[in-house]
Amino acid sequence: MAQGISLANKCQILFGVAVFALLGGALAVPWVRTGGIVSDSQLEVSRQLADTWFENGFSIGRSEGSPIPMRVLRVDEILFAPEGEDEAFLEGALAAFEGDAALKDWFERRDEGEGIRYRYARAIRARDWRVLADRAREWSDSPDRPQLDWSSRPTTLRSDDTLVAVLLIDRTSTFAEGQIDQNRIVILGTGLVAGCLAILVFHIILKRLIFGPVRTLAAVAERVDEGSTSVRARLSTGDDFERLSRAFDGMLDRLEEGQRQLRAVNQSLDLKLGELAESNVGLFEANRLKSEFLANVSHELRTPLNSIIGFAELLDEIARNDPAADPKRRRYIGNILQSGRNLLEMINELLQMAKIEAGRLEVTIGPASVKDICEGLAAIMRPQSLAKGIEVRTTIEDDLPGVESDAAKLQQILFNFVSNAIKFSPEGTTVTIDARAAARDDGTPCVRVSVVDEGPGIPLDMQDTIFEKFRQVDASHTRAHSGTGLGLAICRELAERLGAAVALRSVPGEGATFIVDVPIEFKGAQLEPLMEESGDAGRAAATPGGI
Repeated sequence: MAQGISLANKCQILFGVAVFALLGGALAVPWVRTGGIVSDSQLEVSRQLADTWFENGFSIGRSEGSPIPMRVLRVDEILFAPEGEDEAFLEGALAAFEGDAALKDWFERRDEGEGIRYRYARAIRARDWRVLADRAREWSDSPDRPQLDWSSRPTTLRSDDTLVAVLLIDRTSTFAEGQIDQNRIVILGTGLVAGCLAILVFHIILKRLIFGPVRTLAAVAERVDEGSTSVRARLSTGDDFERLSRAFDGMLDRLEEGQRQLRAVNQSLDLKLGELAESNVGLFEANRLKSEFLANVSHELRTPLNSIIGFAELLDEIARNDPAADPKRRRYIGNILQSGRNLLEMINELLQMAKIEAGRLEVTIGPASVKDICEGLAAIMRPQSLAKGIEVRTTIEDDLPGVESDAAKLQQILFNFVSNAIKFSPEGTTVTIDARAAARDDGTPCVRVSVVDEGPGIPLDMQDTIFEKFRQVDASHTRAHSGTGLGLAICRELAERLGAAVALRSVPGEGATFIVDVPIEFKGAQLEPLMEESGDAGRAAATPGGI
């Protein structure tokens, strides 16, 4: 990335612009005032010439080595003179003098090619005219006496303030123009020198007091950015930079100490991680051996148990055919059969869960009719339901579409749902198997099968964990219903293998509804994104669409 202007260059540029702007604004006043001062001085010279002419006679005729055109013009000569530049000046002066009796002189400055032209007019009123006339008579023998007609004109004189004539002094001064130029050159040179000196002094001050410490701190920051935490600034300027340097060095000390502690913790964590890895390998192997042992033991337990159940059924049949059989013997044989069947059911559940955990569960996907599965299941569960006085009812939507699934695994899921519904429902109630077409939240078409009972329902605090392993609503030793707590967990595992989803809706005291959504088209298990939140993933897996 292109680097911009440095802080030092920015400060110098901005300060230079500010200095020259301030100096330019400050020197603009004497620059402009120089011309005014020279004009004021020339006005004063003209007044002195006029005063000398009035007081000391009429012999003054040169200024700065050049003749001074001095003329006395009577009012009637000005009024009836031909038009021209001088006449315009005189007419302006005449109008000013006649408008203000206290006004004594009129001055004008004009720049010309050879210099600056100054024109001065002094008002000569009636009282001054009489004094000049007397003085002219005293100088009657002087060769310098002006050839003027000093006679008065009574018809035009009204008072002592009446304007009679105008003394005109017309001078061109090259010296005044040179003075203005010299003064302005001095002002300009002084401003440039002052500006350069100010920038130089500012540069030296900034370089030693500001830029030097800033560059040191910036170099330390760059070293830290490169990964070195041992570098220190250690400034000794006695000002805010020194305090900033101490704070920066203290921060680096704490950072370096934190890195040392972090390295020590990382080493400890590496050791712990190695130990955990070894423990994990051992636990995995132990879990695998446990699953294999459980599967083998469960399989081996089924053979003698089947024999026990078979012989118990044979004894039960003999007892039923023997009219003289003791009723206690039939009751005892019935208890043996019931306990053996319950034990066989639990062993089958343990065997199936062990197969699932060991990855030995296989599914066979093919066309399946949900309607046939539901009706067959109702027929299978009817003897068990009639024994308890419970009616099993099916409500199947017309034109229910077929699905791609494993019919046996789907029937097992529904068998567990219906078996639990019959087990926990009171006598004289109804268990309903409902099947209809639906759609999940992601729009996937499915067949939704619901098993609705009228039992006690599931408590709210158990509804989120009811599908976990070894979870039972009544887990006490005095519970009324036996079981391993694996039935619903097996249902969830089987549903995941089939690409389906199970869910529960229940209000305590008003029964429970167990639901399985079977996709019409089997797509297999899909891996979840690694960055997906675990809570959202869990809810997506446990909650079917539209429930």
